[in-house]
Amino acid sequence: MEEFSDGSPVSIHLCGDATRHFKFLRDRLNVQAFDTGFPVDFAWLRQELGPDVQVNGGPTIMLLKDGKPEQIRKEVKRICASGIMEGGRFVLREANNMAPCTPIENVEAMYAAGKEFGRY
Repeated sequence: MEEFSDGSPVSIHLCGDATRHFKFLRDRLNVQAFDTGFPVDFAWLRQELGPDVQVNGGPTIMLLKDGKPEQIRKEVKRICASGIMEGGRFVLREANNMAPCTPIENVEAMYAAGKEFGRY
């Protein structure tokens, strides 16, 4: 970090179940924004990191690609109600980039549910 950073807060993208390392990365490397892959326990993650750390994440790419719009709406509602929005530092997005051939209806369902359940 000394070689590549001026000490400012940094952000990082980590795929898979790397959340057990996030607190260490926050405390030791000044990572203040995490772009998550999956699986992510959003309730635990917010408790672990506190309200001042930004977390980006959302439904898994498999659900977005293969699920039904109502399933996606239900998942967005669950995520937003988990406590992850505490502090106002949560960005709803697909978990781990959009899969090819994801139906536009499913992306629209995530966006609409985010507007419905994810407003601060």
